[in-house]
Amino acid sequence: MATTAGHSKWASDAVLEPLRRHLRDPSAEFWIGPGWYRLALRCHEAVAVEFPDYELLAVKQKWAALAFQANPHPWTPNGTAWTRAESTRLHAVTGEFDRISRTVCESCGRPGTLRGMRRLHLTLCDACETTVPAGGLR
Repeated sequence: MATTAGHSKWASDAVLEPLRRHLRDPSAEFWIGPGWYRLALRCHEAVAVEFPDYELLAVKQKWAALAFQANPHPWTPNGTAWTRAESTRLHAVTGEFDRISRTVCESCGRPGTLRGMRRLHLTLCDACETTVPAGGLR
């Protein structure tokens, strides 16, 4: 729901703006609830320490966990942009935030658990479980 290329009306933009310069597609949106904004920012900071020029493909909720999808360096047509060791390290860093997100309410940031009672699996706290609509957070 972008209003102009690279700028949206979602509240996540203010918090997640530091991630935007790493996006392969600058008009891409971040598809996570507000309870995970700070977690995604911390993931970005951890990845950027090891891979300052990393390429961000997406930040979204997938199977009730934070999916921070990135490459260690920008993709190149010849496929030599990063090594297997770099890819493994990147997945170890992002995997830690995936693990943490499974215990954090995506809506508010309080402790949460997997909720599978709607068509979309979400990690929510008890309070948010009763207020988040069947279709998810947006």
